[in-house]
Amino acid sequence: MSTYLLVHGAWDGGFVWKEVASLLRQAGHAVYTPSLTGLGERTHLAHPDIDLHTFIQDIVGVFTYEQLEDVILVGHSFSGMVITGVAEIVPDRIKQLVYVDAMLPRHGESVATLSAPYLDNPYPSTADGDTPAFIAPPNLTDPRKSPMPTRSYMQELSITNERAAALPRIYIEPLDHPDSWPMAAFFRAMALRARDAGWRHMSLEQGGHWLMKTQPEPLSKLLLNL
Repeated sequence: MSTYLLVHGAWDGGFVWKEVASLLRQAGHAVYTPSLTGLGERTHLAHPDIDLHTFIQDIVGVFTYEQLEDVILVGHSFSGMVITGVAEIVPDRIKQLVYVDAMLPRHGESVATLSAPYLDNPYPSTADGDTPAFIAPPNLTDPRKSPMPTRSYMQELSITNERAAALPRIYIEPLDHPDSWPMAAFFRAMALRARDAGWRHMSLEQGGHWLMKTQPEPLSKLLLNL
């Protein structure tokens, strides 16, 4: 039996992993799908002071209170930042890091610095020129999506732990990002970073960015075959 800890991306909650988690459990594995503070069923806890460190501590807390060891830690999209930060704190409890079409930060980078070259105006200002406390989800048709605290995009990540650097890392890439999607070039660049770093690379021909929702069975098979 393996232990999987699946971390959702921006605006989502643990609910996005429901089908994948079910398939992994059916195969006999332990699966955890926490929601980050202020997101998903924890939206009522949303606060402007929530930052990337808060999210990292959310996941470290799961390791601590569930007494997890030898974990396959999976992050989607934004949570490439989160799982990278978690590995800095509890590397000895992690078996592998899996980035599902996710951000791949280097030392000193933030979501803002990573994404800036690919977005015309990623953080719209208010009429007074201030940066808003939250960034609204782009897909307003899904009522379960929640605004992201802007601080979580601005906070830089410190990556210095040699034990964390030695962990096996896998990148899972969908190959059908539409060119019309503003973030298509960005996530292609993240996949290229992983290749250049010599990571194990896996891909799915179809499914787009939210593979856990569009291709739960193929994605589950990749996770089971790690």
